[in-house]
Amino acid sequence: MSDSNFDPSEGDWEDYSSEPNWSESQWRNYLKNSDRDTARFLSIYNSLKDKPNHLDEVAVLMGWDTDDIAMTEDFSIVETEEMEQPDGESAPYTLHRHPVFVVSRALYRYLHQSWEHFMVHSQSRMSPQVCWKYAKSLHQGEINVLLSIQAIDLGDFGLAICHLKNSLSAINETLGLLNKLTHPNTEFLEAFRHEIRIRVFDLRELWIRVMGDCRSECQRRPNDSEE
Repeated sequence: MSDSNFDPSEGDWEDYSSEPNWSESQWRNYLKNSDRDTARFLSIYNSLKDKPNHLDEVAVLMGWDTDDIAMTEDFSIVETEEMEQPDGESAPYTLHRHPVFVVSRALYRYLHQSWEHFMVHSQSRMSPQVCWKYAKSLHQGEINVLLSIQAIDLGDFGLAICHLKNSLSAINETLGLLNKLTHPNTEFLEAFRHEIRIRVFDLRELWIRVMGDCRSECQRRPNDSEE
């Protein structure tokens, strides 16, 4: 993220404003393809999660540039191979295709599903307050990172940092509550905690990378907020 010539109002970005409108059925197919991308990421991720630098390795296997998993200045999602619809038509750019969106959505899908599985097998022995707080921390982390991606798309890097800070706070809440969970089967509980921590720490690493890139943008354009 060091290209000083980056301007989100120039270049390929303008091409997307002239794309034709899609019908509801076309967008429905597009969202199905997006879900398949999420599932594909999770499949690759789960096979590599125990390896060092697995986030970058997964990014390569997903067809992303190694910097895409953070937030490159030239926003190279624009340059990746375009998603093809069933009818062979190239899909327009949306945030659903952004690597940070795909990674965050996929890992949170795992966190939500794992939590649901844990509750089903908890035999109603957990505190309702802890259950609510844990689920709330997941929601707050996810919604704030999605808002941060939207802010970056609009060039509001300071706002993106604020949302990312909220997401990181939510992650800390999730980790704290993870230690308060109880279960009669100690092995089951520790296995659950282990898998959750892997995903949560990866989310934190990803967001710290993105936040660093946003800070670089803010420093590079210090007068933007004064204009």
